[in-house]
Order: sequence, then C-alpha cells, then structure tokens
Amino acid sequence: MANFSTHISVAAAGAGLLSVLCLQVGLAEPREALMLALLGTIGGILPDIDLQHAYPSRIMFSLFAILAAFMVVFSSENNLSIVELWGVGLLTFGLIRFPIWTVFHEYTTHRGSIHSLVAALLFMFLMTAFAHHVMGESPFVAWLFGLFVFLGFVLHLVLDELYSVDFMNHRIKRSFGTALKILDWKKREKSTALVVATIIAWALVPDSHAFWDTLLSADTYRIIGARLLP
Repeated sequence: MANFSTHISVAAAGAGLLSVLCLQVGLAEPREALMLALLGTIGGILPDIDLQHAYPSRIMFSLFAILAAFMVVFSSENNLSIVELWGVGLLTFGLIRFPIWTVFHEYTTHRGSIHSLVAALLFMFLMTAFAHHVMGESPFVAWLFGLFVFLGFVLHLVLDELYSVDFMNHRIKRSFGTALKILDWKKREKSTALVVATIIAWALVPDSHAFWDTLLSADTYRIIGARLLP
C-alpha cells in the first residue's frame, strides 16, 4: 500500500496537470482551476478516510467538520448573538469530528467498501451535488468538480494496487486485489448500503448533458491537441 506522502504527492501532481489543461482549453476559469487542483488532491486521499488512526481520516473529517460548521453558522438567524453563533459552530464541528467520526469507524474497515469504484462514484455525486446546490456552481462546473474528486479517488486505488506488486522479486503480495474493486463482495450489508447511498446521491446531481457533450466532443480534443505543444 502506498503511504500518505506518495498518495498526496501523486494526486496533487495529477490534479495540477489536469487543472492547467482545463484552464488552457477554456473549460475552467482560474478560480475554478485552483479548486480542481485542490479537489483532485483531496480525492487522492479520500479512500483512506476509513483508516481510523491515519492522517487522511483525521484531516478529512476535520475539513468536513469545519465546512459544516461554517455552513450552519452562516445559515443561522441573524438575531443570534456572536457567542451563540460561536457555540453553534463549535458544536457542529465537535459533533462531526468526534462522535460521527467514531461511529463511522465502528462500521467501516480499511480496504473495505470505501476502497471501491462505487465509493468513488458516491463521492463524485456528492461533490457534484454540493457544488451545484450549496456553492451555486453551474451544472458544468459542478460536474467538473465531481470528476476531479473521482479521478483522484481512482488514482489512489490504482497506486495501492501497484504497490501490491513486487516487481523486483516478481511476486504479488497478499494485499493485491483489495484496493481496486467494484464493491466489497465479502461485506454485502455494507456494500448494499453504499449502493443505496450512491443512488440517492445520484438523484441529487444536476443535469449532466452539457458536461458529457463537451467532455466527449471531438472539438474539445482538437483544441487540446492544438494547445498541447508550443
């Protein structure tokens, strides 16, 4: 299994290169390209969110808690005092960072359901829905945000599989096949819950026709080809 440093470095490099491409061919504005690089990097450590005593899990839950706290505070009534708003924010942060984090790890195992392509789809749909409904991004940009999370997530799974192969001694480690999988077929209840959550998240995403039409258009790749080299 690749370590945290490798995952975040490779994800940041890959997301950075792709975000520059999106910027140069007109798929994203500078602010959006910066977000794409960040989201791709986050996606690159998301699969390790189920590893309770690892940095990715603590970092990701802390980020989620901070984001949720700000959302709750800024959506609260203006008649609340400053101290009350501070209290609401701290309570929201503490609730997500500690009890929810603890419960999450009670029902997840590392390289289980979260280490799967279905989980990658779930996080892509969640990011897309969040970007559109909460951040107010257009459907195209929201899907682009979601795609970068998905790509970073899959890159993490691929790296874990590559590290399961000992190329020097020409052998395959016992961990091979536990990272890059569609679902965790051994944990049927958890995998079923994951599929249900993914379907629900899919129902929340905005229309994707314009996004896929642009992404699969021959004109898009002609522009990329024209701008790729000096």
